[in-house]
Parts: sequence; structure tokens; C-alpha cells
Amino acid sequence: MSKRRKLLLFNTILLTLYLLLSVPYYLTETSTLEGFAVAAALYLALVFIHEVAVFFAVCTQWLGYLSRYRTWIVISSILLFLGGIAFPIAYIVILPIILMNLISREKKKIEEIKVEELD
Repeated sequence: MSKRRKLLLFNTILLTLYLLLSVPYYLTETSTLEGFAVAAALYLALVFIHEVAVFFAVCTQWLGYLSRYRTWIVISSILLFLGGIAFPIAYIVILPIILMNLISREKKKIEEIKVEELD
């Protein structure tokens, strides 16, 4: 297993842990907004959009790791970025994951590029 594959596996596990641990945390934070119904509704809507985007990013990240297909890793990074737009404070965690995703992508071999050109 190459260093890039190990980094991608570590990054995928880290992203999965972020998803599993952030859902209960963000949902329990609504208790601090009990007197502010509009703020609580807006907060829940943004967190929901963020978590859905992160969920699909985790799915595509695992798909990219298991299939060794680089495009899934790029799609995962884009979904993470879009999820961060919905909930900007999460960029503290999301930006390092996106950077590690881009670093850990496996490069195409020259033989694969030549075969694709012939087709």
C-alpha cells in the first residue's frame, strides 16, 4: 500500500468519524436556542443541508477509495466544499480534509494515459 493510499484511508476514516460525531453535537446545540424559534429553525436547516452534503461526500469518498477511481475523490471534495458553504464554521475541519484529499489522489500511470488516447 503506497503512502498516498494510506493517507486516503486515514482521511476517509477521519471524514467518517466527523460525520458520526458531528450529527449528535450539532443537534444538541439547538437546546441553547430554545427561546429563539426562528434562529433554531434556521440553524437546523443549515445543519441539515451540511450533514446531507457531508453524508454524500463520505459515500463518494469510500467509493473512491475502494474503487481507486480518482474522480470520486474529486466529487467528494466538491461535496465537502458545498457542505461547508451551508455551515461555514465547519471549514475548520473540512478544509484540511479537502487538502488531504487532493494530496492523496493517485496519479495516473503513463501506460493508462496512452491506452486512453488509443481508444
